[in-house]
Amino acid sequence: MGIYQTVCHKVEDMFIKMLTKKEDPANVKIKVDRYREEKGRVRLQRKEAKALKNEEQRKIRTQQQQEKDRLKREQEERERREVEQLISNVMENNGQGYSSYEFNEIKRNKVFFQSLLQRVFEPNEKALTFIFCEYDKTSKQEIKGYLIPTNKRVIFINKNLNFMDKFRYQTVINVNWFKDGLLERGLKIQYGKRRLEFDEMFDQEQMKKVGNAILNKASRRAI
Repeated sequence: MGIYQTVCHKVEDMFIKMLTKKEDPANVKIKVDRYREEKGRVRLQRKEAKALKNEEQRKIRTQQQQEKDRLKREQEERERREVEQLISNVMENNGQGYSSYEFNEIKRNKVFFQSLLQRVFEPNEKALTFIFCEYDKTSKQEIKGYLIPTNKRVIFINKNLNFMDKFRYQTVINVNWFKDGLLERGLKIQYGKRRLEFDEMFDQEQMKKVGNAILNKASRRAI
């Protein structure tokens, strides 16, 4: 019995003693004990019912969370398959060995990469890799978009598909990467007599992958 209940019983005993002076104390005690016993049973039943209800609610919440987690996993798996299917359609060799950068970019921009297939790529054209960057077309014109070496050419195209420059591998002489600020990197491509500059690249490994893909396809390289 808790301290609070003990105090309450003592206070009750005082009042009962005052109100039952003319009655047999033994009978009064029996009645009080029965009352308190019944009251205790009711209290215990309520406590057990509350505990049972709380447990049922906990189980329901657990089941609901498990169902949410299951649906989330299924959705993520469906999306992963969709992205991998798009990768296999967009990239050479069915996208085998794709990077996490490529997966995440295609996942975020599925409509753009679907449009590449439908509106930009030539028959049997596939991307070798790609990177999002800024193309310094002139000193006054900077355009954000994707630099995409394919199995046929190099393409720079913005997300709206309303600007595109195409470059031939035969004209590429060399590719160099450079540091552009604290976190940014960039590529300089010697394209015949022109120097093409692409900067604001934030993934160094992907930048090198793009640069090497262009060098490997170029017919001439500067040493």
